[in-house]
Amino acid sequence: MLLVDPRGKAAECERAIELVSDPERRVVLESLRSVWIAMCDARPAPDGPCHVSELSTIAQIHTELMANCRRAMH
Repeated sequence: MLLVDPRGKAAECERAIELVSDPERRVVLESLRSVWIAMCDARPAPDGPCHVSELSTIAQIHTELMANCRRAMH
């Protein structure tokens, strides 16, 4: 089972939003944060195959976006 903390991921997005100066990246991060918050609110069957698949996909997108943001800050 994929262990992902949607609230933690939303908080990570929030921290990145504060650090990123590019408005387009900020919009993308705000959208991703909204997705994580929605996932927090809609957790009816965390073990269901659809939910695990969704979390996995969103977590992968999150990881890639965070890596890109970190590179842009340096």
